[in-house]
Amino acid sequence: MSQFHTPARRKYQVSASVLKEIEEKKKQVENPFKLFNYDVQIPLQSLAEEGRLSLFPKISRISVGMATCGRVAGAQSITQTLVGRDWENQARVVSVGCLGACYAEPMVDIRTPEGRHYFYGRVDKQSLWSIITTAQGAPPSAYNLWAVAQEHQIGVLRGIHDLELIKLENFSFQKFFNPQVRRISGRCGLINPQNITEYAAMGGYQALERALFKLKPSNIIDMVTASGLRGRGGAGFSTGEKWNITSRSPDPKRIVVANADEGDPGAYMDRALLESDPHSVLEGLIIAAYAIGASEGYIFVRHEYPLAVQTLRNAIFSARRVGLLGSNIMGSSFSLEIGVVESAGAFVCGEEISMLQVMENKRGEPKCRPPYPAAQGLQNHPTLINNVETLANIPWILLNGVDAYRELGTTKSPGTKIFCLAGAVERVGFIEVPLGTDTHVLMEEIGGASKQSVKALHIGGPSGGIVPYSRFSLDYESVAATGAIMGSGGIVALGTNSCMVDMARHMINFMAHESCGKCVFCRDGLPELESLLLELCIGKAKEGILEEIEELSKAIADSALCGLGQTAVNPVLTTLKNFYSEYQAHLRGCCPAVHCKPLIDLKINLTSCRDCKACYLVCPTGAVKMRSGQERYVVDRQLCTKCWACYETCPFNCINITSEEFMWKNS
Repeated sequence: MSQFHTPARRKYQVSASVLKEIEEKKKQVENPFKLFNYDVQIPLQSLAEEGRLSLFPKISRISVGMATCGRVAGAQSITQTLVGRDWENQARVVSVGCLGACYAEPMVDIRTPEGRHYFYGRVDKQSLWSIITTAQGAPPSAYNLWAVAQEHQIGVLRGIHDLELIKLENFSFQKFFNPQVRRISGRCGLINPQNITEYAAMGGYQALERALFKLKPSNIIDMVTASGLRGRGGAGFSTGEKWNITSRSPDPKRIVVANADEGDPGAYMDRALLESDPHSVLEGLIIAAYAIGASEGYIFVRHEYPLAVQTLRNAIFSARRVGLLGSNIMGSSFSLEIGVVESAGAFVCGEEISMLQVMENKRGEPKCRPPYPAAQGLQNHPTLINNVETLANIPWILLNGVDAYRELGTTKSPGTKIFCLAGAVERVGFIEVPLGTDTHVLMEEIGGASKQSVKALHIGGPSGGIVPYSRFSLDYESVAATGAIMGSGGIVALGTNSCMVDMARHMINFMAHESCGKCVFCRDGLPELESLLLELCIGKAKEGILEEIEELSKAIADSALCGLGQTAVNPVLTTLKNFYSEYQAHLRGCCPAVHCKPLIDLKINLTSCRDCKACYLVCPTGAVKMRSGQERYVVDRQLCTKCWACYETCPFNCINITSEEFMWKNS
């Protein structure tokens, strides 16, 4: 057991035996809200004071990034080693979330009593001694030390913007953060997401306090509307307008639901927020409930996010324990309970009607609209549904004001947006930039990709669009003009070796499997569309197939009942528009990206060949033939399975991969 300095236990802390009793009681009651009332109204100032003791101890604080990305990179073993050390009251080890630089995990931040932060990136076992000695007060070792920063005012930290860079050892680290403005994600990676007092010490729940005691619900809705905040999970509908509709309902029972069913491949901003700063989402949800007059709230989250679910449940319990949830929140007349609902894992559950169906223990499938959920949603009561990131914006707006919020972004798309960078970039991670930021900034400055290495951008997930890489603004209108949609904010950079036809086929395959099956065109049309694309990728396509693909895609988009089916064909329509020449090449039996195996040919460059026989000996099918004469080695196209064994084995790089127009494709 490590010996760390911890604040003295306060009288309102619940003992382990009581916690166990509560867990047992949860299993016995039908309604998880009806638990023992252990809520104690704790002044926000008291929580913040305790949080400052935790954030700014008189000894060194070692923060290890323990979000999913950190754990995958090996942060757990790093933490176990540091926790198991006898620090002799020199340092304490804390698990925090993700700083955003997922490419740099495992990451460790050492804060000394002087307010100096030492950031170590890609920490391994060889880095441990450097971390230990730095925490003990010795001069830091340069091994894996990426940056040193200083708090502007010692003991004051409300986000990463309160740190000033004073020394840089890894320039890519600076390039990753320089263009960012981390309003919503600024606390991520700096606080322990399991500790509500640290969130309070960074200004958390001050917006809720202002909402409850200084603002009327109508004032809050007016502020959100005037801010121009748009939904961060889909098409960007006005958040204030949605709140207005729900608040005007004659039904006295209103419900708020946070949609965290994030299913887009390459998108993980909801997960990052819930794992790293869950109370920002809770605070936004509570304010939303107060504004529209709701007494019941839910967070619908993917069950594939076990760490996010665990962190979220702990955050809800902590908030209820200190009087920030439950009856008479913060001593006001407003009461709210929040529950967590784990999804069944279907992509269609992210669609709001399907999500509500699942919450009512029904099959996740859409229904005709209207009525919309804001008028008639869960259990036929008016239901406000907002994305996780949307709700996390609310506290910032209430604390800083509408004008400050609109200082960044564009007129029609104000504020900042969290994007997830993945694919053919050097620095993957989740970032926050003003809406309207140039794609060049994301890909080349933040992501570290070269202009020549990126062929296309896949924006908005599987139902988004695939557009050529060029410079354009990332705001709702500009993205829509390209044929794509903003979606939740996932951006995948596709490299020069990416085949646009096969990429479209892959996305349609995903959407076909995720279809709920209610619509004929979606249920049967998507598999048929995938089979047509597959014919192109294996060199078996007939003339007229491109027209058939386009016609079927448009029919699916026009006839599907919900947003999943209507947008499922976006990858096909955008690639047909932007990369039509690749479709034509596949029709001729050629893959320009040299990606589709059936359209690939392996050839041996006899000029470079040193007659080592490596390719001949390693080939498992005997496709590499030895012959007499000038062309001593050849690859038999009919026997070759494209296993790449010869390509990977040849010590002289004599194997060339090509894709030519094969006349035999339809034979």
